[in-house]
Amino acid sequence: MNSEKHLHPVGMLVGAIRTLRRWISGLVLPGVFLLVSQGFSLWTVTLFLLGILAVAVLAALWGFLSWRATTYAVTGNSFRLRQGVFQKSERTIPLEHVQSVDTVQGIIQRAFGVVEVRIETAGGGVSEPDASLSALDRDAVQTLRREIEGPQIERSEETTGPTVLRRLSTRELLVAGATSGQIGVAFSLIAVGSQFLDDFLSESFVRRLLETLAPNWLMVVLILVPAAVLLAWLLAIAGTVLAYTGFTLSREGDFLYIKRGLLERREATIPLARIQAVRISEGVLRQPFGLASLRVESAGYGEDAGVSTTLFPLLPSDEVGEFLAVAAPEFAVVPTLKPLPRRALRRYVIRATFVYLIIAFAAAPVSFLVLQSALGLLALFLILPAATYGWLCYRDAGWALEEDRLVVRYRSLGRKTAVAPRRRLQSRGVIRSPFQRRARLATFLAEVASGSGGSALRVRDLDAVAAETLAGELGPKVRLEGA
Repeated sequence: MNSEKHLHPVGMLVGAIRTLRRWISGLVLPGVFLLVSQGFSLWTVTLFLLGILAVAVLAALWGFLSWRATTYAVTGNSFRLRQGVFQKSERTIPLEHVQSVDTVQGIIQRAFGVVEVRIETAGGGVSEPDASLSALDRDAVQTLRREIEGPQIERSEETTGPTVLRRLSTRELLVAGATSGQIGVAFSLIAVGSQFLDDFLSESFVRRLLETLAPNWLMVVLILVPAAVLLAWLLAIAGTVLAYTGFTLSREGDFLYIKRGLLERREATIPLARIQAVRISEGVLRQPFGLASLRVESAGYGEDAGVSTTLFPLLPSDEVGEFLAVAAPEFAVVPTLKPLPRRALRRYVIRATFVYLIIAFAAAPVSFLVLQSALGLLALFLILPAATYGWLCYRDAGWALEEDRLVVRYRSLGRKTAVAPRRRLQSRGVIRSPFQRRARLATFLAEVASGSGGSALRVRDLDAVAAETLAGELGPKVRLEGA
């Protein structure tokens, strides 16, 4: 039985800063109101500074008490964490339930050479780890990992550490940012920023600005739209750089290790035994250049939404098979996919254009009768691109069962390919709607365990006989559904 251990003393500072962050939102507004209402006199400023000092002292005291009350230990077959200053709490996690022991190193931890340890379990929380130790030095982390992983793996004495499989170069990092497809998220940030800006601008100033720009609105649009797109693109690149700088994938035994991050360095552990499926994503901006990213679906693991994590952010599509053969051999397969029958094309096109057809036929009469214009017909111009998208979805869809592994390819916006071994499938089934029955088509659906809700591998509108045959070949757990 191991004795209980405390965090590194830097944990006091980390706890104090986290306490300040929680209190700051409730103290800033009253402090600013005091300064503005009473004027920036010597007495007011002194009182304000004394208040800040008192809060800092209280936060430091709370950090010390929290550090003193926090202990951890690996005893028998469980990990135990005790914490709480006034209200004591104890968390016990059986070692067989631990999926990963990850580390995060923020700016403060980096300055003192310590890391935050996060312990994840199967079925754990989505946004928060099951247990978190805010400050441990590297030796303590290695000791904790050996104690937790000891019952699960045996390491040879000759092992010198994880073998680096691949590193993301600076050039690949910038290309990953430029082709990440996160420009929509960046536009949202710009929109939020512009809303805050509107709150600071007076109504009269906005009116005068609009009156000045109105005569030259076309030129303004031609300048502002490209500028907004460029800014969003640069923000997307910056976000990728912050998240994936120094991305390194290593392997030791049956564990994969990921290191990444610029300001906040993260180290994640992925047990190979817990990987349920691998998804190969070829985004709209990446597919023309033969580039892809890899994600893994894992039961009860994942800092990104709790169901999946990035295995590697960017690599050539033709190197995926070779990469997986080294990193995760169970998922390394490059099969010839079986396409969908020709009669499924109509359904894909109808699904893609249906909404725009409804909008066009509903908006056109209203536009002519009420607005006396043809603006309602603009929706018709979206039907051709939507139909093209439907054709692309049909063309890219396919499936294969090769070497006891199910491979499914589909398109959402970008093209995605999912690989899952037969033994990882939790369920499989065939869904047939009345319209599909008329066309002798069906939807095949399989699920793997991933987080708390599972993750689906779906092929729409394949031949009904092929769907039944595929479900039968994958095992006895066939689920038939009709609409």
